[in-house]
Amino acid sequence: MIRIPKFFNILLYLFLFLFSWNSLVKASSLPDLVEQLTSSVVRIETTNISKQNLSITGDPFFDEFFRRQFGDDSQPRTSKGLGSGFIYSKNGYVVTNFHVIEKANDISVVLNNGNRYDANVVGTDSRTDLALLKISTNESLNVVKVGNSNKLRIGEDVIAIGNPLGFGATVTTGIISAKGRYIDGLGTYVDFLQTDAALNRGNSGGPLFNFKGEVVGVNTAIAANGQGIGFAIPISMAIDVIKDLQENGKVRRGWMGVVVQKITPEISDSLNLSSTNGALVSKVLNDGPAFKSDLRRGDIIKFINGIKIITYEDLPKEVSKLKPGTEISLVILRESKEINIQIILGDIPEPKGTQSLNSNKGAKKFGIIVTQIPDSQDKEKTKIIVSNVARSSDNTKFFLKGDIILEINRQLVTDIDSFNSAMKNIKSGQNSLFLIQRQNRDSEVTLYKSIKSN
Repeated sequence: MIRIPKFFNILLYLFLFLFSWNSLVKASSLPDLVEQLTSSVVRIETTNISKQNLSITGDPFFDEFFRRQFGDDSQPRTSKGLGSGFIYSKNGYVVTNFHVIEKANDISVVLNNGNRYDANVVGTDSRTDLALLKISTNESLNVVKVGNSNKLRIGEDVIAIGNPLGFGATVTTGIISAKGRYIDGLGTYVDFLQTDAALNRGNSGGPLFNFKGEVVGVNTAIAANGQGIGFAIPISMAIDVIKDLQENGKVRRGWMGVVVQKITPEISDSLNLSSTNGALVSKVLNDGPAFKSDLRRGDIIKFINGIKIITYEDLPKEVSKLKPGTEISLVILRESKEINIQIILGDIPEPKGTQSLNSNKGAKKFGIIVTQIPDSQDKEKTKIIVSNVARSSDNTKFFLKGDIILEINRQLVTDIDSFNSAMKNIKSGQNSLFLIQRQNRDSEVTLYKSIKSN
């Protein structure tokens, strides 16, 4: 039998004592820390009013036939949503996920003390799934302390606080399981943090804290096919987006105008490459900044501004950190030769057709959904038509489906933007003057109606 020297026994006992003492200190201080942090976490409640297409015959083809012949009898349907968020500043800025408020007509922020406030959307960024809200209150708000997620280490303890499954403020703990995760379908601009702190529906938008009480991530998603796997947006990346939203209401990112793909081992072998590093250019867009340079389809981008591109996802992440107008330097591989190329980045173009032609902004106040349609008298102009009236609404005696809204409170209404602007200025219980154009059986009438908002 091997005998351990007495000196090593003493060291072993000392180590065990220090480890146990550290665990006891951590366990005793955690409740105090959680009490401090919980007041900076909020519940996000949303209301979404959308059309509910009712089945007439049970067959989609015949349902559509009957709707064309006898009119669309679909009715507005109200659905509720829940999420989490955290207080970013003393003057009422609140951070959450974009997907939490994406389809919301009304947004409420509920503080930990139960006080509820209507929230306005300051700005959103779908590419990173972040949104910035604003509430107005004279309350003294407990603001989160922003940490540095770049310094996080795998295995570091973290705390998630949110509103899972509508249960109210809930605390879970865990560790950072991994860093730099790319999650397909959640955008190419985020290197997600992975954690085993339990996350569920409703945690979205809530903060992930370290044990210093600093927010280090924004909880965003859970693994659909796994347990104990959640993902958070690193705060060091999110903070730049939040500042842009606060200042400009949107995020401006550099854009190259190229489509890139992964270099698989098979492609690497076919091109006689030494590795799969880099981003393979599969398309150069005709209206993009790269089209004006010497970049071509089939080029392999190896470096951007001296930063090595390991996987193709690295390229859009690096480009997105830069502002439009920035000149970048690329090192590309073409036919086994390295070439330097300079490109001046442009603005990411807005997706075509993103503006909705429908508006639910009047659903809560007046029980109507409106649609923007072309003006039959002038194709360059549009007008607003009432496309649905809620049966449960008292305003069925005022509005009919097919009414054209010409004015609201003496302001012309010609498109979705002007309608939404008018709705925004109407308070609950306010009498509002509508100018409506209505087609009767054999005549067209224009009439004023004073209608009280809900």
